[in-house]
Amino acid sequence: MIDGKQLWKKRFIAYVAEVRRYGRYMFNDHLLLVLFIGMGVGAVVYKRAVDELMSFPYAVIAPFIFALFSTQSGVRTLLKEADVVFFLPLEQQLRPYFWRASIYSFFVHLYVSFIVFVMFLPLHLKFSEQSPLVVMIAMMVLKGWNMFIQWNEDARIGRHLFPLFVRFFMNVLFFYFLLVKQYGFMAVIILLMIFVALYVERRGKKVGLQWEQLLADEQRRVQAFYRFVHAFVDVPHMKHTVKKRKWLRFVFHLLDRSHMRPYTYLYVRTFFRAGDYFGLFARLTAIGSVFIFTLPRGVEWFVLLCSYATAVQLLSLRSYHRGHPLLCLYPLLSTEAHQSFVRVLFAIGVSQAVIFSVASYIAHGVFTMLSTFFVVLVCYIVVLFYVGKKQEAA
Repeated sequence: MIDGKQLWKKRFIAYVAEVRRYGRYMFNDHLLLVLFIGMGVGAVVYKRAVDELMSFPYAVIAPFIFALFSTQSGVRTLLKEADVVFFLPLEQQLRPYFWRASIYSFFVHLYVSFIVFVMFLPLHLKFSEQSPLVVMIAMMVLKGWNMFIQWNEDARIGRHLFPLFVRFFMNVLFFYFLLVKQYGFMAVIILLMIFVALYVERRGKKVGLQWEQLLADEQRRVQAFYRFVHAFVDVPHMKHTVKKRKWLRFVFHLLDRSHMRPYTYLYVRTFFRAGDYFGLFARLTAIGSVFIFTLPRGVEWFVLLCSYATAVQLLSLRSYHRGHPLLCLYPLLSTEAHQSFVRVLFAIGVSQAVIFSVASYIAHGVFTMLSTFFVVLVCYIVVLFYVGKKQEAA
């Protein structure tokens, strides 16, 4: 007989202890000071930029951002590999366990959604007549609906891209009609959401829990956390994953034909294929480019934050293959590996600087383009200088 309440309590306490242990290594006094100063400067620049805006399509852009964070509503189950075997016949007894996991995940996702709304609050107060309290209540309701649908998709009926796209589209329409105060159309969306919820619940009752899928989702979230922590400290529990990325085959063919140094070749392929390094670079670059077009001034500060976040998280690329026995076959010194890593990271920084500069030139002109390029390069040079000093100390 298993008590789902006590099981969740033990797992949750162990999870919080692990997060706190790694948090002490990541958020030290120096990093907190930098984050505090960066957030303060960014808030002041952002507020001044919003005050200078005369027009902004807030009712069109905000629903897509709110819907993006509302649609992704996975449940942290804290499952272990052995649970697939031992808990399979105990599904009914584990309902309190999964209920508490859903409540915890709900508040975590809701906290993130509220942070996003607070970031948009200056724009909301200036370009929308809807009450912020009504929007926050709507976020709570919509988050609960999305979590209910996604839990049934992940745990029972299976996950597909088309239902995910439909759910995202319904969230966008819901927030749009809410912001423009079209309550009649919003009522139609609510009726459709109720129908979808009833349909998903009816299908979910016919099948049992998909333990393999739940375990795979939980391991993916755990490894994503470990990869983030690995940028600050070594994580012994991190598992490496490799992705094919068939659409980048032409790049790999060019790498095979170019006679670059062994470690440089290794780091370049690792950046494109291993973990989520390339995805991280693409997401932060896309976010920075969007805000370059959105903000009327002060884009250099936001670009600095994006480039710093990219460079810091890519530092774990250097130790990705640490301890691999095949590296002992390379008749090369450790300094060669360090030099190759510096070249690859600097090339990534130049690429990001060029992308941000092109966006700045299109949106703001030559002066902003030059200042953006300079800011990004200085950020990467400072990070590389830190890496060099750390290498000398080692």
